[in-house]
Amino acid sequence: MTAAQSLAAVTMVAVLALQPPSSTEPPPSSDPGSSSPAPTSTTTSEPPPASSTSATPPPVSSTVPTPPPSTEPSTPAPPPPAPAPVAAGGREWTLTASRLDLGGLDFVGIVDALLNGQVVKVLKFTAADMKIKDLVQTAEISPGFKLVTAARPGSTSTVSPGRIELFTVQLKGNLDILGIKIPVDYTAAHPPPLNVPFVTFTEVTVRNTDLVGGTLKIPGARISVVSDQAPAARR
Repeated sequence: MTAAQSLAAVTMVAVLALQPPSSTEPPPSSDPGSSSPAPTSTTTSEPPPASSTSATPPPVSSTVPTPPPSTEPSTPAPPPPAPAPVAAGGREWTLTASRLDLGGLDFVGIVDALLNGQVVKVLKFTAADMKIKDLVQTAEISPGFKLVTAARPGSTSTVSPGRIELFTVQLKGNLDILGIKIPVDYTAAHPPPLNVPFVTFTEVTVRNTDLVGGTLKIPGARISVVSDQAPAARR
């Protein structure tokens, strides 16, 4: 072989070496049942955009937001009403008289009063003066014994001056209207139907729990202690 032929052969080998090799892989199969794995996205995925779900604001709630508690001072609730006062007393005492005149009279109404440690309903009267003829007052001081205070027969005892409060369990007698006597029996269950400024009762019995105000004057007063089995003694 001549030198020229040798040079041409070397040149041909160099040209073939520099050309890229042709692909020897078979063309991709169009068979849908091919088991060739699909390329994964882990090697070709790019970083998530700035608007990824980690920066997405939470959905707006459909519920109405609760307003913050008020810092203004709240108005205190009004105090409960005070209980109705209970009149003093304690023991029942009975007044009898042949005549009872009440002036400046006012029937206040039905109130609570203490009687033997219990609260009972009584009639409350106020008056400017009282005149009591043939007064006899009786009160129990211990079981079986009573304290009796009696005025001189035919005399008139008085309670005055000033505002007098009388708490009455029962007022029974004859209401004297221009000489006409009308039997009455007043209690808390049957109070007086009318409120008049003055009134006169005859043959009256009054069961009281208390008398407040005024000064009681009993002419020829006689006081005695008697048992329930013995009649009241006058001394």
